[in-house]
Amino acid sequence: MRLPVLLGIGFLAAHALRAALGIPGMLAVSEGLWVTVLVLETVTSVRHALGRGVVDAERILAALDAYLLAGLLFAVAYWTLDRLWPASFRGTMPGNFDLPRAIYFSFVTIATLGYGDVVPASEPARGLAIVEGVSGQMYLAVLVARLVSLYSRQRDD
Repeated sequence: MRLPVLLGIGFLAAHALRAALGIPGMLAVSEGLWVTVLVLETVTSVRHALGRGVVDAERILAALDAYLLAGLLFAVAYWTLDRLWPASFRGTMPGNFDLPRAIYFSFVTIATLGYGDVVPASEPARGLAIVEGVSGQMYLAVLVARLVSLYSRQRDD
């Protein structure tokens, strides 16, 4: 728990330095720290959700947290990809693929809804969308199987 808190403090400090002094390199540092915290928290939630023990509300909420954090993590990846590789997404004006739109696209993709209003146009964006869609569905399938297994074992004991 200490590491995410320290990384969060580092994120705030880097963000404040960038805002106060206008140091351009601080943007990459703050974003890197933010993504690192997201990854750590997602892994922690998945480990708790799929680990051994009693199926209770805490385990189910950890599973939901992991799913939501994964959606946010992919959103940041899409947003970063579009900034590094402009016009990676169609359905938006060039330079208009902001973080809220990336979050929207990420959750539409992880849920495999596919509305079609925002479409990955570049090969890296398509690849990332495929990874998110497949991993989102696999996570749900494995999660349900694991929770049912733990619950049935719990009832047998």
